[in-house]
Amino acid sequence: MPSTFRNLPLVPISISALMVLIWLLPVGEWLQYHRVLVGQGQLWRLLTANLTHIDGPHLLFNLAGLWLMAWWFGGALSQRKWLVVTLACGLAVTGGLFLFYPDILWYKGFSGVLYGLFAAGSVFMISTHRWLALAGLALVVIKLVGDAAGWPVVSSEPMHDFRVVHQAHHLGFITGALVAVPWSRVSGRCGSGSLQTES
Repeated sequence: MPSTFRNLPLVPISISALMVLIWLLPVGEWLQYHRVLVGQGQLWRLLTANLTHIDGPHLLFNLAGLWLMAWWFGGALSQRKWLVVTLACGLAVTGGLFLFYPDILWYKGFSGVLYGLFAAGSVFMISTHRWLALAGLALVVIKLVGDAAGWPVVSSEPMHDFRVVHQAHHLGFITGALVAVPWSRVSGRCGSGSLQTES
Protein backbone atom coordinates (compact mmCIF):
# COMPACT_ATOMS: atom_id res chain seq x y z
CA MET A 1 0.00 0.00 0.00
CA PRO A 2 1.48 3.41 -0.95
CA SER A 3 2.63 5.37 2.11
CA THR A 4 0.56 8.43 1.14
CA PHE A 5 -2.62 6.31 1.21
CA ARG A 6 -1.61 4.42 4.34
CA ASN A 7 -1.05 7.68 6.23
CA LEU A 8 -4.53 9.04 5.51
CA PRO A 9 -6.81 9.04 8.59
CA LEU A 10 -9.03 6.38 7.03
CA VAL A 11 -11.02 5.54 10.15
CA PRO A 12 -12.04 9.16 10.92
CA ILE A 13 -12.87 9.66 7.24
CA SER A 14 -15.04 6.53 7.21
CA ILE A 15 -16.77 7.46 10.47
CA SER A 16 -17.47 10.97 9.21
CA ALA A 17 -18.92 9.64 5.96
CA LEU A 18 -21.17 7.19 7.80
CA MET A 19 -22.45 9.84 10.20
CA VAL A 20 -23.27 12.24 7.38
CA LEU A 21 -24.90 9.48 5.29
CA ILE A 22 -27.06 8.34 8.20
CA TRP A 23 -28.06 11.95 8.84
CA LEU A 24 -29.06 12.47 5.19
CA LEU A 25 -30.99 9.22 4.85
CA PRO A 26 -34.17 8.49 6.87
CA VAL A 27 -32.65 5.56 8.77
CA GLY A 28 -31.78 7.10 12.13
CA GLU A 29 -34.80 5.68 13.91
CA TRP A 30 -33.67 2.17 12.90
CA LEU A 31 -30.17 2.72 14.24
CA GLN A 32 -30.40 4.79 17.43
CA TYR A 33 -30.16 3.22 20.89
CA HIS A 34 -33.64 2.33 22.12
CA ARG A 35 -33.60 0.36 25.34
CA VAL A 36 -36.82 -1.58 24.76
CA LEU A 37 -35.90 -2.56 21.20
CA VAL A 38 -32.38 -3.61 22.21
CA GLY A 39 -33.98 -5.81 24.86
CA GLN A 40 -36.11 -7.34 22.12
CA GLY A 41 -33.01 -8.38 20.19
CA GLN A 42 -32.13 -5.42 17.96
CA LEU A 43 -28.51 -5.59 19.08
CA TRP A 44 -27.09 -3.68 16.12
CA ARG A 45 -28.33 -0.51 17.82
CA LEU A 46 -25.59 -0.93 20.44
CA LEU A 47 -23.06 0.05 17.79
CA THR A 48 -24.97 2.12 15.27
CA ALA A 49 -26.44 4.47 17.91
CA ASN A 50 -23.09 6.23 18.08
CA LEU A 51 -23.42 7.26 14.43
CA THR A 52 -26.88 8.83 14.79
CA HIS A 53 -27.63 12.42 15.83
CA ILE A 54 -30.52 14.47 17.12
CA ASP A 55 -30.10 17.43 14.75
CA GLY A 56 -27.65 19.17 12.44
CA PRO A 57 -25.75 21.10 15.15
CA HIS A 58 -25.35 17.88 17.13
CA LEU A 59 -23.83 16.20 14.07
CA LEU A 60 -21.49 19.13 13.37
CA PHE A 61 -20.40 19.27 17.00
CA ASN A 62 -19.42 15.58 16.94
CA LEU A 63 -17.70 15.87 13.57
CA ALA A 64 -15.65 18.78 14.90
CA GLY A 65 -14.72 16.73 17.95
CA LEU A 66 -13.73 13.77 15.81
CA TRP A 67 -11.38 15.82 13.66
CA LEU A 68 -10.00 17.62 16.67
CA MET A 69 -8.99 14.18 17.98
CA ALA A 70 -7.40 13.32 14.63
CA TRP A 71 -5.43 16.57 14.61
CA TRP A 72 -4.44 16.59 18.27
CA PHE A 73 -3.18 13.03 18.58
CA GLY A 74 -1.70 12.68 15.09
CA GLY A 75 0.56 9.65 14.97
CA ALA A 76 -0.31 8.56 18.51
CA LEU A 77 -3.40 6.82 17.11
CA SER A 78 -2.57 4.43 14.29
CA GLN A 79 -5.31 3.12 11.99
CA ARG A 80 -5.59 -0.04 14.06
CA LYS A 81 -5.81 1.89 17.33
CA TRP A 82 -8.46 4.19 15.88
CA LEU A 83 -10.57 1.20 14.83
CA VAL A 84 -10.19 -0.85 18.02
CA VAL A 85 -10.78 2.06 20.39
CA THR A 86 -13.78 3.32 18.40
CA LEU A 87 -15.46 -0.09 18.32
CA ALA A 88 -14.70 -0.86 21.96
CA CYS A 89 -15.94 2.49 23.20
CA GLY A 90 -19.00 2.45 20.97
CA LEU A 91 -20.11 -0.91 22.33
CA ALA A 92 -19.19 -0.02 25.90
CA VAL A 93 -21.17 3.23 25.86
CA THR A 94 -24.48 1.77 24.73
CA GLY A 95 -23.90 -1.59 26.40
CA GLY A 96 -23.16 0.22 29.65
CA LEU A 97 -26.29 2.33 29.30
CA PHE A 98 -28.32 -0.85 28.79
CA LEU A 99 -26.78 -2.70 31.73
CA PHE A 100 -26.40 0.05 34.31
CA TYR A 101 -28.81 2.88 33.46
CA PRO A 102 -32.31 1.49 32.89
CA ASP A 103 -33.81 4.98 33.21
CA ILE A 104 -32.07 6.10 29.98
CA LEU A 105 -34.47 4.90 27.31
CA TRP A 106 -32.79 6.28 24.17
CA TYR A 107 -29.44 7.67 23.08
CA LYS A 108 -27.88 9.20 19.99
CA GLY A 109 -24.43 10.61 19.40
CA PHE A 110 -20.69 10.09 19.18
CA SER A 111 -19.62 12.09 22.24
CA GLY A 112 -19.13 9.05 24.45
CA VAL A 113 -16.74 7.58 21.89
CA LEU A 114 -14.96 10.94 21.63
CA TYR A 115 -14.22 10.84 25.35
CA GLY A 116 -12.86 7.32 24.88
CA LEU A 117 -10.67 8.41 21.98
CA PHE A 118 -9.33 11.27 24.06
CA ALA A 119 -8.50 8.95 26.95
CA ALA A 120 -6.82 6.40 24.69
CA GLY A 121 -4.97 8.99 22.62
CA SER A 122 -3.66 10.68 25.76
CA VAL A 123 -2.40 7.38 27.16
CA PHE A 124 -0.66 6.54 23.88
CA MET A 125 0.82 10.05 23.76
CA ILE A 126 2.38 9.82 27.23
CA SER A 127 5.54 8.24 25.83
CA THR A 128 6.25 11.29 23.66
CA HIS A 129 4.47 14.21 25.39
CA ARG A 130 4.11 13.07 28.98
CA TRP A 131 3.09 16.27 30.75
CA LEU A 132 0.80 17.48 27.98
CA ALA A 133 -1.00 14.14 27.93
CA LEU A 134 -1.29 13.95 31.71
CA ALA A 135 -2.56 17.53 31.92
CA GLY A 136 -5.21 16.76 29.30
CA LEU A 137 -6.31 13.64 31.17
CA ALA A 138 -6.51 15.55 34.45
CA LEU A 139 -8.64 18.31 32.94
CA VAL A 140 -11.08 15.83 31.38
CA VAL A 141 -11.33 13.87 34.64
CA ILE A 142 -12.20 17.12 36.42
CA LYS A 143 -14.82 17.79 33.75
CA LEU A 144 -16.34 14.32 34.17
CA VAL A 145 -16.38 14.59 37.97
CA GLY A 146 -17.97 18.02 37.68
CA ASP A 147 -20.65 16.73 35.33
CA ALA A 148 -21.44 13.86 37.70
CA ALA A 149 -21.60 16.27 40.65
CA GLY A 150 -23.72 18.80 38.76
CA TRP A 151 -21.17 21.62 38.77
CA PRO A 152 -22.67 24.16 36.33
CA VAL A 153 -19.30 25.75 35.62
CA VAL A 154 -18.12 22.67 33.70
CA SER A 155 -21.46 21.56 32.29
CA SER A 156 -21.88 21.47 28.51
CA GLU A 157 -25.69 21.44 28.59
CA PRO A 158 -26.18 25.13 27.68
CA MET A 159 -24.61 24.34 24.29
CA HIS A 160 -27.51 22.07 23.33
CA ASP A 161 -31.29 21.99 23.26
CA PHE A 162 -31.31 18.47 24.69
CA ARG A 163 -30.10 16.76 27.83
CA VAL A 164 -26.50 15.59 27.61
CA VAL A 165 -26.06 11.96 28.67
CA HIS A 166 -22.97 12.37 30.85
CA GLN A 167 -23.04 8.67 31.71
CA ALA A 168 -22.04 7.95 28.11
CA HIS A 169 -19.01 10.21 28.52
CA HIS A 170 -17.93 8.36 31.66
CA LEU A 171 -18.36 4.96 30.03
CA GLY A 172 -16.43 6.02 26.93
CA PHE A 173 -13.56 7.60 28.87
CA ILE A 174 -13.10 4.60 31.16
CA THR A 175 -13.21 2.17 28.24
CA GLY A 176 -10.69 4.17 26.20
CA ALA A 177 -8.28 4.16 29.14
CA LEU A 178 -8.82 0.45 29.81
CA VAL A 179 -8.02 -0.36 26.18
CA ALA A 180 -5.02 1.93 25.90
CA VAL A 181 -3.15 1.27 29.17
CA PRO A 182 -2.38 -2.45 28.60
CA TRP A 183 -1.86 -1.85 24.87
CA SER A 184 0.72 0.87 25.52
CA ARG A 185 2.54 -1.33 28.03
CA VAL A 186 2.71 -4.24 25.60
CA SER A 187 3.89 -1.89 22.83
CA GLY A 188 6.52 -0.45 25.17
CA ARG A 189 7.89 -3.89 25.98
CA CYS A 190 7.99 -4.81 22.28
CA GLY A 191 9.68 -1.51 21.42
CA SER A 192 12.38 -2.01 24.04
CA GLY A 193 13.53 -5.20 22.33
CA SER A 194 15.51 -5.67 19.16
CA LEU A 195 12.39 -6.06 17.01
CA GLN A 196 9.87 -3.24 16.85
CA THR A 197 6.44 -3.56 15.30
CA GLU A 198 3.91 -0.86 14.47
CA SER A 199 1.01 -0.65 16.89
